[in-house]
Amino acid sequence: MNLTEKFQFAYEKIRSSRRLLIVSHVSPDADALSSIGAMIEVARPLSLDISAYADKKPVGAYAFIPNEALVFSELPENLELFDTIIILDCGSIARTGLESGLRKMIKDNNEGRLIKRPFIMEFDHHQPQEAYADLEIRLPEKASTTEIIYHFLKANNLEITKELANCILIGLMTDTGHFMHANSSKEAIAVSSEMLLRGASIPKIISHTVNNKSFGSLKVWGRAMENMHFNTETGLASSGLSVSDLEELVSEDTDLGLDIFGDIVSFLSRLADVKVALLMREEGGRVKCSLRANDDGADVEAIARGFGGGGHKKAAGFSLEGRLARTEKGWKVVK
Repeated sequence: MNLTEKFQFAYEKIRSSRRLLIVSHVSPDADALSSIGAMIEVARPLSLDISAYADKKPVGAYAFIPNEALVFSELPENLELFDTIIILDCGSIARTGLESGLRKMIKDNNEGRLIKRPFIMEFDHHQPQEAYADLEIRLPEKASTTEIIYHFLKANNLEITKELANCILIGLMTDTGHFMHANSSKEAIAVSSEMLLRGASIPKIISHTVNNKSFGSLKVWGRAMENMHFNTETGLASSGLSVSDLEELVSEDTDLGLDIFGDIVSFLSRLADVKVALLMREEGGRVKCSLRANDDGADVEAIARGFGGGGHKKAAGFSLEGRLARTEKGWKVVK
């Protein structure tokens, strides 16, 4: 099948379903939740029984996204009861939050212990890691998963409503760093322009994603800048935030915004002479590492994949067991 045929086949599978589960990755970002919101908009006129799941969804942070309130973090009771499962923006089966259930269901079906299971389709713009879906629509060259959904809508001649336009534009704006990242292609800009014509609102998106920094979040930004180290030989800018840093600066009622750590590492990557930026932070006995590239020759997805992570050529992440230690040459992870 060519791409248009895949999009049309995907829509026919959705239309023929009675119970539909829409899933995105653990700790979903704006592109993930906007992708779910868009698919809910697509499925709603079909009178399906729709469930939406994203583990560890930030409470209240993305309330401006259409249908965000319909996305729950409680595990679905029984995956086998669904006719179709749509997995969006996940990168890998491990990021769904449903890995064990999905793997068991697929294995049981393959070995004859389960007569029928849901049809699994995947829409994603990350680099491939593992093929597990019955229908995989993976386009790493696209700026966001919502951009892929735009082409899905076009292939099926579906009306792009104001709600759909906002979903698509939110995903595009946030995953391109508001059109400042290298993935801001001509096509992404063209799609964004069309979404404005269809009723999407840039001022509303900006007010919820850029102009939402609290005093507490600015203190975290300040500590990250204070802890920054720049290697003039390699062009690597790195910074670390320890548990003690975050405990000192962040209280339970501190609003850190939508993706403060992603925003910080993206800012570091755009500083003069920086080729790659790395932000490390301690959380739950692990060090979470976010990478951004500002050099055409750098592939941070390959670096992240080497540590069990993933992402894109210009933006990726991984995590390591241990804690942060500061040295004269920067930061290191120690067990």
